[in-house]
Amino acid sequence: MLPSSRETIRITSVLCVLLAVVTIAFGLSSTGCVAPAPSGAGTKQDIAPVYAVEIQPLKTQQCGRCHYSFYDQLRNEGGKHRIDCQRCHEQFHVYRPGRVKYEDILPKCETCHGQIHGGGLARCAECHEAHAPMNLPANRALEQGCYICHPEADKEMKTYVTQHTELYCFTCHHTRHRHVPECMECHQPHTRRMTQADCLACHPPHKALQVIYPEDIPQESCAGCHRHAYDMLKQSGTKHTALGCARCHPEHRAIMPCQGCHPETHSADMLQKYPACGRCHGIAHSLS
Repeated sequence: MLPSSRETIRITSVLCVLLAVVTIAFGLSSTGCVAPAPSGAGTKQDIAPVYAVEIQPLKTQQCGRCHYSFYDQLRNEGGKHRIDCQRCHEQFHVYRPGRVKYEDILPKCETCHGQIHGGGLARCAECHEAHAPMNLPANRALEQGCYICHPEADKEMKTYVTQHTELYCFTCHHTRHRHVPECMECHQPHTRRMTQADCLACHPPHKALQVIYPEDIPQESCAGCHRHAYDMLKQSGTKHTALGCARCHPEHRAIMPCQGCHPETHSADMLQKYPACGRCHGIAHSLS
């Protein structure tokens, strides 16, 4: 059956519309209004200019922009650790909680230093902070290893037992490593003018009672412990009063015999009868 004239007109209209759409699309594509499908996607011609630059490894200054506190610490206290960050941090930004442990990605001190203090002090981070390696705060971990680096001091403390022997090292060397305390923090000075240098001139700190002193030590310094002898000497008014203590006591607690200065003052018979000078003359600090 042939279509009616109404159906023929409708079919013709639809065909005309389709023909018009195809014609317009073809015209736009030929004039550049519709972008052609990309050819060869992923080639270098498709890289945006921002990705055309060759990226270099991070420099220390660039690390410091995000890690400023470490950068500043290294700059001020880093010592020989003031080197390129990547010398130690060969891996970075790889920490993954629950997957990659933090301690596994930290640099290992022994890579450069080995076990510098031996196996007894192998946990470097307990005493040293890597970005300020020589600024060691006083703590119990540091205390446990003092004897390894300071064997002579440790031997003296244990050989010449004093009240110091019972103390922890950081009781005196508090605050930080290499801190030398003032003796007067705990002890009263022998004289008002006494200085730290005066203390150390007589008292080695790790064997404090093994007293040594220079030949010209003033009497006032000795008077701090020997007040009674000092007072008697000053009141005696003899030639001994003008002498320095070291003249008769060349070593601490040593007493020079009278014959060291007064040989054969009396006859042999008298010296045989009275061998002890003090029987007649009293003690040297208060001659009678």
